[in-house]
Amino acid sequence: MTTPNVITGIVATFALLLAYELRPRLGSFRKRHDARFRADAPVLFDLLDQVAAEVGARPAHAVIADGRWNASYASVGWWRRRVVTLGLPLWDALSPDQKVALLGHEFAHGVNGDARHGVVVGTSLASLARLYELLYPDPMQRARMRARRGGGTTEQAGEPVQALLRGVIASLFKAEQLISLRASQRAEYLADAIGARIASPASMAGALDVIMTGHATYEFVIEQRAKRQWHPGRRNADGPELWHELRSAFEDLPENERERRRRVNKYALLQVTETHPPTHLRISVLRGLPPGGASVSLTAAQEEKIRGELAADYTRIGK
Repeated sequence: MTTPNVITGIVATFALLLAYELRPRLGSFRKRHDARFRADAPVLFDLLDQVAAEVGARPAHAVIADGRWNASYASVGWWRRRVVTLGLPLWDALSPDQKVALLGHEFAHGVNGDARHGVVVGTSLASLARLYELLYPDPMQRARMRARRGGGTTEQAGEPVQALLRGVIASLFKAEQLISLRASQRAEYLADAIGARIASPASMAGALDVIMTGHATYEFVIEQRAKRQWHPGRRNADGPELWHELRSAFEDLPENERERRRRVNKYALLQVTETHPPTHLRISVLRGLPPGGASVSLTAAQEEKIRGELAADYTRIGK
């Protein structure tokens, strides 16, 4: 009769827990109450279907609205449901033709061969990032851990081992990033070209310009509201006020300030691991394309109906 090896059991248990933590996570929106489906927003989904058909992508299964200055397209879950995420501050700042161009760009990521949007590379990068975070928690979490453990000799002895493991994981993560970097940047140019075909090169370039020049204004408005939120006697009355402030800030932004932000972006130092090409280069490529008409259009009436369909999201995010 063999005697169980305690150390082997501990190592095996740790390995199983680590494997569970690093399991592929394909995402899910079943438990999300902010997901919108066809019955919730028929006009919006009609627009999405038109764009998807022109791009050659599969139709979207759901839309999620959030408060970020961004938009994205992803396939989630074991059934690879297509989900479009719309950052309402950005969506609100774009003109109708720029909205169509943005949607064309996002749907294009489903057909342009971007490896980082795929199951294998995407989940691999996410797993390496989670493993690095496990070995190197944020400063506040490390401080709480030291306070609980009293900063004993065991923790101090384990820090060099953690540092070595972190270095290995970080090297693997950066190597995988660099390997897929060229494909990722190429995918952005292809997505821009497809967005230009769906709307027009001018509309796609205009959308990129708004994304680039409007981000600082968006952050400024949010920061000012945060200060008022915590100032005694000056709390925000309700959510809709945010959208009025954002629209006013974008309308009042002078052209010379927009031009200054364009120049800052143009001469900013680039990181080797940037997954997106510089915005000014993307705009330059678009302006070199022959002008063309839009294959999908969004009327003012449709835009207003979509705003009504997302009214609950505007209120939720505003608050």
